[in-house]
Amino acid sequence: MGVVKSYLGSKVYYRPQGFLDANNASLIITPNDIKSFESRKIKYVSIDFEKVVSANINAIRFLNDIFETLYKKDIECCFFNANKSVYNLALKIENRFFNIYESEEVEKLFTSDDIIDKDIYLCCINNDENKNLIIYHLVKKGYMPISVNSEEDIKNKDDAIVIKDSIISKFSNRVSAIVKNNIVYFYFDGFLDTSIAQKFDIDYFRRSLSIGFRVFVFNMNNVKGLNIHAVSFLSKLGVESAEYGALMAIVGLNAKNVQPKMLTDLEVVGFLFFADEEELMKSEALEEAKKNMDVIYKKQKKITKELVNLLPYFVNSTIDTVELMTGIEAKKEKPELTKMELDLSSSSYVASSLGFYGDIDGMVVLIFSEKLTKRISQILLGEEAKTKEELHDIVAEFANIIVGNTKTEFAKHDVEIHMTLPKVFDDLEGLKSLVADKKAIEVKFYFDNEEFYFYLTR
Repeated sequence: MGVVKSYLGSKVYYRPQGFLDANNASLIITPNDIKSFESRKIKYVSIDFEKVVSANINAIRFLNDIFETLYKKDIECCFFNANKSVYNLALKIENRFFNIYESEEVEKLFTSDDIIDKDIYLCCINNDENKNLIIYHLVKKGYMPISVNSEEDIKNKDDAIVIKDSIISKFSNRVSAIVKNNIVYFYFDGFLDTSIAQKFDIDYFRRSLSIGFRVFVFNMNNVKGLNIHAVSFLSKLGVESAEYGALMAIVGLNAKNVQPKMLTDLEVVGFLFFADEEELMKSEALEEAKKNMDVIYKKQKKITKELVNLLPYFVNSTIDTVELMTGIEAKKEKPELTKMELDLSSSSYVASSLGFYGDIDGMVVLIFSEKLTKRISQILLGEEAKTKEELHDIVAEFANIIVGNTKTEFAKHDVEIHMTLPKVFDDLEGLKSLVADKKAIEVKFYFDNEEFYFYLTR
């Protein structure tokens, strides 16, 4: 097998040829290469699979081990131009330390310091978590991607870059979570044992409860079984969720692989079992859970100096993101400590809440005017949102981008903060029960005279 290597600024390209197995995979990135990356200040390692005829899973795993080493050195790695066979092999790697791009043109969007002057379209990407990660990284690079549901919606296709099959990896062995339609989904696989306590982010779960999520789906389609330690941990989650009247649904678990007593123990603490997601969506239990949004919350924690010190990170990230997405310069009023009193007479607002935890815990509430949201939708969708559902999706995607940018700001200043995915409220009435009479730091923005409210509270 031959390998062509070339350096381009802070990036190195590898272009292997022929059949790839574990033995010759070691010839691609050598120990001497890794030693030279630091002196060359390499930030990206990209492997072109265009001339790789076939590969086996051991080769991909070998490369992933190398990528993990490079990841710890702050070097980002990727594959591109992989054929369908190699692409599917890469998807089998549980903890990927590399991204997958469908072409070199797409790869350059994420790894080049130069801006490519073309329209960027995200087409038919059904995985919301992956789509949000792609949007975040593109916006961070200075692009304004447009999401479409069909290639027919792409304008000037010959002068555009279309992203359909690229994957941004999370570089984590934790249980993954996504939010769809204000339902939090956790995805499990393999055999669940005592390690579930390390893989499952319980603080994330608790913050999701506190910011208003009331339906949690534990997708166990790929679970081979579980033992008493896993049941004990899940039972703890069930007990905590009961205080908020939340629905805890286990979907797709093969009961043949679990002792009946363990299933009973989970039912006792409130878990409900469904064969698949369709059964859950049609259930009375789901309808009942949606009525529990007006739950009484615990007494509010105090606004502290440590919380106030986080305000610049949130505010700067919010301003930068909105200005970047709309092209409008923000006008900001002076922050003030106030009681959150929402004007429910107006129906022209959409709101989102998200929690954070780590060095300090709290909650952020974002309130958008519908006009501003529709303007943002022109960037993300390529057209103005027409329905409440479209506005809902836009606010969720936009809040995710703000979350990503805020995490970056925290990392720059060694602040250890984790953030939940955002919950979206279609109107202020839905938000009221969550924040009524809470004290918060309020910052009011204007973007072309369109109002945008930011609240930092606990």
